[in-house]
Amino acid sequence: MATAGAHLDERDTRGSMTRILDRRFLGLAMMEFWERFAMAGVKSLLVLILADEIFAGTGRPATGALALRAVFESWFGPLSTTGLASQVYGYAGALLYLSVPLGGLIGDLIARRHTVICCGAAAMIAGLGLMLQVPTFLPGLALFMVSTGTLKGNLSAQLGQLLCGEVERQRGYALYLGFLNAGVICGPLVCGTLAALAGWPYAIGAAAIAVLLGVGGYLATATRLPADAALPVRETGPATAAQGAGMRSSAILVAAILSIYFCWSAYEQLGDIFLIWARARIELHVHGWAMPVAWFVSLDGVFTLLLIAGAQGFFPWLARSGIGLGPEDHILLGGLCCASGYLLLALASMGDGPLSIGWALAYLILIDAAVVLVWPSGLTLIAAVAPPRFVGFWIGLFYLHGFFASLWVGISGSLYGRTSDGRFWLLQAAMAGVAVMLALLATALRRRASAVQATTTSA
Repeated sequence: MATAGAHLDERDTRGSMTRILDRRFLGLAMMEFWERFAMAGVKSLLVLILADEIFAGTGRPATGALALRAVFESWFGPLSTTGLASQVYGYAGALLYLSVPLGGLIGDLIARRHTVICCGAAAMIAGLGLMLQVPTFLPGLALFMVSTGTLKGNLSAQLGQLLCGEVERQRGYALYLGFLNAGVICGPLVCGTLAALAGWPYAIGAAAIAVLLGVGGYLATATRLPADAALPVRETGPATAAQGAGMRSSAILVAAILSIYFCWSAYEQLGDIFLIWARARIELHVHGWAMPVAWFVSLDGVFTLLLIAGAQGFFPWLARSGIGLGPEDHILLGGLCCASGYLLLALASMGDGPLSIGWALAYLILIDAAVVLVWPSGLTLIAAVAPPRFVGFWIGLFYLHGFFASLWVGISGSLYGRTSDGRFWLLQAAMAGVAVMLALLATALRRRASAVQATTTSA
């Protein structure tokens, strides 16, 4: 009997992978790849373009540049060109993430995510077109960021609608994360090279072509996607039962999403203070060659892809062994990995002198494992628990992890150098520790909700 069950599990796994890797999934995943390609490519050059071209005061003035300088200097006092460029870069990123819940809600209310995605992609291309010229760069940047956020949440919601069941969604979103990371890796490489060889407008043009390629592939498969009007409606019984189920679902999602916010806030130090710390403390010379410290960011993407591949084999094997983990359990494990990574840096900071690169690589593996565990699981949990009528809005709230992480990076980063390195990394570990506590709460709430549902069903 055990052997037959194992064969059945293998057939189910192969069937699940066949459903995941069909044309419809690939159309959505490639749209995400090209969207991330464009976004990461633009962001990798943005602060340089702003400082060198938009706010430099040479050539034709950029629309809105003087007004933005006046506003930011009224808030923060006199700013250098670089300081102003950095402020605009940060607020542009915040605008993108704040647009995701709004875009998801629009998709929920009009029940035509296909239309919202296509309009978002068209607006992205229009924004990039405006960014090709200095005078219209800033309005184009605002349009690009808002339209990217509008598109992002609806893509993830449509993917959750395509997949069936938590296990399949978990695997599907993990593979989707792989496409996302590939876009983040490739975008800066291509756009950065074009900017160096031919000038930044060619890099912006390449980003626009990328979005065009993505929407072309999406349209080729969109007719095969489930209709938005066919979203499943969960039957919950009488109105009082439905209200109670809705409150329980909201409590689970709030706890889980807050857990992801705290975990991601700690993770984002990778691209900020960790690089400064690594440049000062890690021995980067190998046989006379000095590894650029920025390569740690590239290794972050590479390790994430490798860990996604490993997770695709490990967790199905674990399930076949009788140890099934839900998305809330994955979020809990991710928080533990993130906290362990920063505890490792705190331990490394206790000594003096240069440190082996092994410390940095071990840290990267732990926090990248956190990403692989947390990101797909958050979307999986939303697809399983959120009211189908507002799943896009909840996915938008999930994506706000980038907004809050950016705020925390700036706030906590100001403490670096004013306290010991060990204490600074312990602070990041504490943020991940809060994520663990919230994940435990989400796990307890979901088990309680399952028990109530089982009691209601049996009655």
